[in-house]
Amino acid sequence: ALHAIRASDDFDGLDKKLVQIEQTSFVPAADRKALLVKAWEDSVEQFLEDGVLEAAEEKRLVQFKERFALSQGDLDGNGALTKTAKAAVLRDILNGVIPHRVSLNGSLPINFQKSEQVVWAFSASKYLEDKTRREFVGRSQGVSVRVMKGVYYRVGAFKGHPVEHTERIHVDTGWFVVTDKNVYFAGPRKSVRIPYTKIVSFEPFSDGIGLMRDAASAKPQIFVTGDGWFTYNLVTNLSRI
Repeated sequence: ALHAIRASDDFDGLDKKLVQIEQTSFVPAADRKALLVKAWEDSVEQFLEDGVLEAAEEKRLVQFKERFALSQGDLDGNGALTKTAKAAVLRDILNGVIPHRVSLNGSLPINFQKSEQVVWAFSASKYLEDKTRREFVGRSQGVSVRVMKGVYYRVGAFKGHPVEHTERIHVDTGWFVVTDKNVYFAGPRKSVRIPYTKIVSFEPFSDGIGLMRDAASAKPQIFVTGDGWFTYNLVTNLSRI
C-alpha cells in the first residue's frame, strides 16, 4: 500500500491484491482498514522528510483516502491528516497564495474585518504576558536610646532601593486565530487583535510564538498553541504577503 501511494498508477491493483489476501488469509475488515491507515501515515512521513508537501504528493494522498473511503477520523488518529493540512497551508503561503482550507464548525467569538480570511485557528491556546513588579530592599539603620530602666526607643530610618523583576503570567486561555490581515486572541477574560503592520519582532518558542508590538510601552505577548514551529512559520510568512 505504501508503494502504491508513492507510485503514479491507480489503486485498482492494490484493491484486488487486498481482496485476495482477505479471502485466502481470512483477514478481518478492521485489519484491512488499519493497514491502509498505517500506509497513509507512513506516506505522509516520507513525503514530509524534505519539509515540503508537493501538490502532486498531496493529490496522491487525497486519491488514496477517497479510493478506500478513509474518514478524517481514521487518518487523524495520530495527527497525520493535520500534518498534511499544515504543510499544504505553508506551501500555499510560500507561493504567495492565501489558503482557503480551514472550515470551522460554528462561529468564533471574534469580530473579523471585512473580507478577512481565516487561515488557521488554534483552540485552547494560552495567552501569556510579562509583568514587571517592584519591591524595596534594604535594611534599617539607627541607634537605641534608653528612656528608662527596661524601656528603649529606637531612632533611625529604613534605607533601601527599588528592585524590579519581570515574571511571565498566564492571562487567559482561548482561541488564537491567524488571518491574512491580523492575529487574534479571544478568551473569556482577554481579547486581542494585532495587525501584522504593528508587529516589529517575532520570537519562536517550541510550543508557541512571542510578538512585540510597535509601541513605546509594548511588552512581549506570548501565545502558546502547542506547535511552535508551525505557528512561527505561519505568522511570519503571512506578515510578508
